[in-house]
Amino acid sequence: MLKYTLRAVGFYIKQVLTPRRKKQALRAYENGDWKPGYDLIREMAKKLMDATGARVVYHGLENLPEEKGVLFVSNHQSIFDVPVLMQVMEAPTAFIAKKELKKAPGISLWVRMIGGLFMDRSDLRQSMEVILKAGDLMKQGLNMAIYPEGTRSRSDSHNPFKAGSLKPASIAKTAVVPVFVDGTHRIFESNKGLSIEPAEIHAYFGKPIYMKDMSRAEQKELAAHIEDIVFDLPNTVV
Repeated sequence: MLKYTLRAVGFYIKQVLTPRRKKQALRAYENGDWKPGYDLIREMAKKLMDATGARVVYHGLENLPEEKGVLFVSNHQSIFDVPVLMQVMEAPTAFIAKKELKKAPGISLWVRMIGGLFMDRSDLRQSMEVILKAGDLMKQGLNMAIYPEGTRSRSDSHNPFKAGSLKPASIAKTAVVPVFVDGTHRIFESNKGLSIEPAEIHAYFGKPIYMKDMSRAEQKELAAHIEDIVFDLPNTVV
């Protein structure tokens, strides 16, 4: 619908053209403080979702762990997956994003000022450096979210999960929280042209899985089945 398209575009332009608060948050991040940036981005996420007219229904919020430094592993249908998750992530949560977003106006700054990392999946060495850095940030108490599909599915179907998605949690010896988001592609990616349309979204949070309590064999078993766990969440989470 034109109304929601104009609202979403107007919101984006406003954020790009008013960088002052973002720069202040970035300076805080450079001094080791993620919270100012995260609070700002979370506020923006809520406003963006309101602009699209989307209705988000959350399932399993009681499964969100109280401790910090956990890894959220999610499917990836849309650019709107991130704001959907950020609305309920009260503790600072950063994202591992594809390298192409590093050049996107506004978005690159938003990712960096909450501790986010950019991964080049075509460069194995750089990818491993990002994984190690993510694990180190998690040890410091920053939550991380990763999309193992590597790119948006733009539909109800999905791409295979890439190997190594659980490595940050293994390094940090912390919890993995499986997440399934359904319907976000209907806001934008499934529409013709650049149309934004309201949609009903469902987000499911599974129970945390603690890597520190697992043997190496059990960790490998989890890594082999995390894709199935994520996509089965609508059947296991009320």
